[in-house]
Amino acid sequence: MQEKRKTIYDLAEELGVSIAAISRAFDPDSKLSKEKRELILATAKKYGYTPNRMASRLSMNEIKIGVLNLSYIKVYYSEIIDGIRDAYANLKDYKIDCDMRVLQRGENSLDEALTILDEFLAAHYDGVIICGVYEDCVIPKIDSLIDAGIQVATVQYDLGHSKRTFSCLSNYNVIGEMAAQLCGMLLRDVKNRKTVMFTGNKVSPTHKTLIEAFRNGAKKYNVDIVAVYDTKDDPECAREMVTRAFEEYPDIAAIYASSANSLPICQYLENIKHGKDIAFVASDVFPDLHPYIENGYIDATIYQEPYKMGYNAFDKLFHSIADNKPTSGAVMSTPRVVMSSNLHYYK
Repeated sequence: MQEKRKTIYDLAEELGVSIAAISRAFDPDSKLSKEKRELILATAKKYGYTPNRMASRLSMNEIKIGVLNLSYIKVYYSEIIDGIRDAYANLKDYKIDCDMRVLQRGENSLDEALTILDEFLAAHYDGVIICGVYEDCVIPKIDSLIDAGIQVATVQYDLGHSKRTFSCLSNYNVIGEMAAQLCGMLLRDVKNRKTVMFTGNKVSPTHKTLIEAFRNGAKKYNVDIVAVYDTKDDPECAREMVTRAFEEYPDIAAIYASSANSLPICQYLENIKHGKDIAFVASDVFPDLHPYIENGYIDATIYQEPYKMGYNAFDKLFHSIADNKPTSGAVMSTPRVVMSSNLHYYK
């Protein structure tokens, strides 16, 4: 097992010196005794420690970043939050504080989420990350934060019509077309090409884009989309929709689920005789989905790299604030096709 890297705090504790002394040891012009400098440098070399270019932050004011997450599907948003937490952990040496607020749609209201943004504004945090909020009512909140000098990164949703600093998301136009191409390939030798799409909440810009991209791709790859069902990112609704779909179209040949809310669809296919005969393209990779990929109910799933979205959002926002390295526009993660043959890389 790889040994955890030594931080400036570890060196200071081991040598019984201040953090500032560790930092000054790497500055030949600083006022530090020769003996102490040599001891610090020798110990740093022993542990492979090198000063980060952000070490100058140790003498500066603490940076405060607020994170608001209002999620539908916990298995999806937990990866975004893990990415944010890991980026924060990697930057904790540099006087940074993270105020993480994780809310759940259905348990918490949109008004509660907007109130948190008001709190971040009142506390005048240096930066704010917003995950899972796409409604137009958040736009004035984002603009107020920006006008107050607070940088804002949005995750999963671009909200480009706001003043947001940048966004981290996946390329949903590409994902929709990838799904259509996969369905076309799976149905290549099949005369019946009837395909249904189960989407997340249709009112969100992400799912609107996915629906349009899948429809455009379907024309290109000869896929016959007979219906699009809105599961509203709710498992119970997904159960109702998949039952309704097979009642209305008993001869469905292919399914595309554009949301992580796909387990009820998997469970339905598992309970019908010809479940494995239906081509199924899903979204994302999480533990409960693994058996359905391994057992052939899901032919392929499109992984959107939510962990990377979260990590990039925090890391780039911090460096934009602390290191004057601004990020703008949309930072796209790379969608990947995951099948039973390469699933082990994503477990």
